[in-house]
Amino acid sequence: MLNPFKKGEVVACILCAMILSLSTLVSTAKAGIVDISRTELVNVELPDDWYLGEVAGLEFLPSGKMVVFNRGLHPLLIFSETGKFEREIGLGLFKVPHGLFVDKKGYIWTTDQETQQVLKFDLSGKIQLILGRKNSAGTGWFENGYQLTLFNAPSDVALDSDNNIYVADGGNFRIVKFDADGNLLKVWGSKGVEEGLFNFPHSLIIDDKDIIYVTDRQNARIQIFNDEGDFIKQWQNIGYPYELEQLDENTLVFTDARSGEINKIDFNGTVLERFGKWGKKESEFGFPHGLAIDKGMIYVGELLNWRIQKFK
Repeated sequence: MLNPFKKGEVVACILCAMILSLSTLVSTAKAGIVDISRTELVNVELPDDWYLGEVAGLEFLPSGKMVVFNRGLHPLLIFSETGKFEREIGLGLFKVPHGLFVDKKGYIWTTDQETQQVLKFDLSGKIQLILGRKNSAGTGWFENGYQLTLFNAPSDVALDSDNNIYVADGGNFRIVKFDADGNLLKVWGSKGVEEGLFNFPHSLIIDDKDIIYVTDRQNARIQIFNDEGDFIKQWQNIGYPYELEQLDENTLVFTDARSGEINKIDFNGTVLERFGKWGKKESEFGFPHGLAIDKGMIYVGELLNWRIQKFK
């Protein structure tokens, strides 16, 4: 029988080994880089007594002007290349701004998680297309001759090379595909963890080969499909991807709002860098959400800090 004092020593040794192992694991893990020499706060000039709210979306127009989609009193704003306020569009149309996309022709697309709509604007602010019905969450009305597709917290929108429209319909756990005129073409996905299923598709981008990359936020992965919704592969163990953009021909970048990091990955799904951490100082991020790329710079909009930072 083991001496009780010896038994206590054995337990203590086991605990020491476990603590040492854990400390080694923590010390060798990739932590987010905090480097203020790489970071700059983006100063946007607003009219008197105007404020940015939570910065949910960022994009750049072909002209180089910046579009900001925020949750303040003036949600959809356009700024010059030097940050001067130029105009507001869509006043009164939004409740919970979320996704923002600018297509190659310069049209501005928005998603709102409470109005349940996807809107397409031209640069004059005129609405060119409406998807979904205002304040009506659901999957759709298709009985008695109706042909109405509804959304539940639509989170993002993107176009392929044929101008087909893809909506990440977050609360319905699916991707919805329309033609350029807004006619329903295809729906895929439901709630689950298996390949091709989702637990809140949050963001999507489409490359020049019409391959679709979807951030499956709650499942902590990126899933990849062809333009017919056929599953190709998935990337896991990368963090919790929120907003996704392509940085260059070899690299993607996404916001991880839980860690406060901006993660760079290659097209094998390997994490190359984690930048930033949760916080309020420069080079720290409070719920990073909006994301855009311009001239090699990464622009990040924050929900909690009501600001925009950029870094290389």
